[in-house]
Amino acid sequence: MDQTFLLVRIGMLAAVPVGGIAWLGLSSSAEHYDVSPAEVRTSLSNAYVPVHVLGSYVKGSRVSKPDKETVVTSLIDAQGRELMRFVTKVEPDGEGSSVSTTVEPPVGPKAERVTKAMQSQPIVVALMNKVAQEHVDAAIEKRPFNMMALNPAGEAMANTMPGMKEHIAEANENAALFSRMEQEQRRYSSSAQAGGWGANTPRSNSTASTRPPSKAGGWGADTPKSNDWGY
Repeated sequence: MDQTFLLVRIGMLAAVPVGGIAWLGLSSSAEHYDVSPAEVRTSLSNAYVPVHVLGSYVKGSRVSKPDKETVVTSLIDAQGRELMRFVTKVEPDGEGSSVSTTVEPPVGPKAERVTKAMQSQPIVVALMNKVAQEHVDAAIEKRPFNMMALNPAGEAMANTMPGMKEHIAEANENAALFSRMEQEQRRYSSSAQAGGWGANTPRSNSTASTRPPSKAGGWGADTPKSNDWGY
């Protein structure tokens, strides 16, 4: 399983050529889904961001709904500060929904500085656009985040290898499980420290079940550090 995971992560490194999406705020084209807008918004609200491909600085997400057509998924750090956001517009489209997502800088005092950092790193922004779109697709389709979706050519090649499609699917499921468990543990710990429910409940000393399989590999290893984004 470790070798399969490494293969999937390495495959992500070639996900986007230099000529890929290179401008901050460029949204994906609207996609049609055969589910109602209400179902789309609920799915996005309940989804976990794929921290296993975002590098060690992103620890989770926070969802808000500024209006009835918009769902904002904010990527947050260990202190709960917003680092970046996926802004998704959901509109009725026949019997289904039209959905488009934009990667945007955080709202607040760091917005201008982060905007400049993102503009200076177009390949990272291009990758984030791909991550955002796959996050939305996976949430709506109720399936694990597909890491190889960031590298369609690599996925096509891997699928020609006997049994590799099944291995990739298993790796995606396991990675999603670890990512969700890690985020749930962090939310629980934050609630306990704040004196919320479970504040006095003993916690396990083991971290094996909440640590993602790998943090060293994949494009997340090259994701800008905190000071790159002005934090």
